[in-house]
Amino acid sequence: MIKGLVASMSLTMIVVFGLLFALLAGLGLYFNVGVYAIVGLGIVMGLIQWAIGPNIVRWSTNMQPLDRSQYPWIEQTVHEICIKNRTKIPKLTIANTSMPNAFVFGRTNKSATMTLTRGLLNTLSQDEVKAVIAHEVAHIKHNDMVVMTVLSVIPTIAYLIAMSTFFGSRSRDQGTAMLIGAGAFVIYFVTNLLIMYFSRLREYYADNFAGHQVKPSLLANALAKITYGLSLQKQDKKNSILRSFYAVDPVSSSLEVTRFSSYYNDQHISEEEIEKAMDWERRNSFSKFGELFRTHPLTYKRIETLYQLESKINLE
Repeated sequence: MIKGLVASMSLTMIVVFGLLFALLAGLGLYFNVGVYAIVGLGIVMGLIQWAIGPNIVRWSTNMQPLDRSQYPWIEQTVHEICIKNRTKIPKLTIANTSMPNAFVFGRTNKSATMTLTRGLLNTLSQDEVKAVIAHEVAHIKHNDMVVMTVLSVIPTIAYLIAMSTFFGSRSRDQGTAMLIGAGAFVIYFVTNLLIMYFSRLREYYADNFAGHQVKPSLLANALAKITYGLSLQKQDKKNSILRSFYAVDPVSSSLEVTRFSSYYNDQHISEEEIEKAMDWERRNSFSKFGELFRTHPLTYKRIETLYQLESKINLE
């Protein structure tokens, strides 16, 4: 499974950057501008987003440093998992929101911050919180914060190019300019889909890592509780800004629970319920289509994968 995930992620990145380079090359030739200058502009935009990203996260989330005297087990858990996996220990903060979730952010894995919400600590057991912590440590170890921040710049560049060619071009050859603009919009749309696919792969990758640190079914239970808890709360625009960084997507969780409300009510999903849900997902074309626009896999798919991992580990 891991080899397949790595191969899929590598191929996705190659395609995304290939589309961007093709767009920049075409634009450079048309406007007689050096491709290196355009690529340089794109890099500068990426660096700006990378530099100010953590500040935006802090501004948009009501967080404070972890009270070590109140939650000594959290600090101990983070230290144990990080030391075991040779990962830099992150700063720990608590977000004052009843929304159960967790996320990490930072410019590098050496300057990462891990944030757990009050809702997470109030909803989950200690063992389930530890499973979520392991999932977030995986994001730090794999540098997902930086990778996703850099990749998110690519659709932005394509969008700006499309807008500039559609509305900013003074060239006599308006037909060619419109063609470039239309191509840029297509690349903007396609790269967005590819980046969301890439994000889903990295969630599976982090789940797999966590499943080797703690019992996989603990993370499965945690995901069910988080998804159900998120569905009960109204999500605001600030939450949607950070959706790709959360353990569970706060925007789409309510739709998933609405579909399977009877399964989520007890905040625990059995293997039998997983089988029923996955059978429904396989037969529902709209559900498969909708997942294309998600930053996270359907929770049911993640839980099913974790149960499979636990069965595999038990056989070893």
